[in-house]
Amino acid sequence: MAEFTIQELQAIAREVIGDRDIELAPEMTAADVPGWDSLNHTLITMEISAHVGREVDAEKLAQQPTFGALVEQVNAA
Repeated sequence: MAEFTIQELQAIAREVIGDRDIELAPEMTAADVPGWDSLNHTLITMEISAHVGREVDAEKLAQQPTFGALVEQVNAA
């Protein structure tokens, strides 16, 4: 199975938040992205789960300090 990437996370975030200009980097956090709130985090997690074809734990993802760590957590699950 191919690894989940920051680019795929970015595409999902753009779709869920409704902002095509969102640019994510591995060192960024959710606080760096306008519109990334708890509701959108849940929706993004659901989209990640659908994208990778397995359930992803929203709470574990929320605990990750950066988007790079979030991507690593998705790939480790």
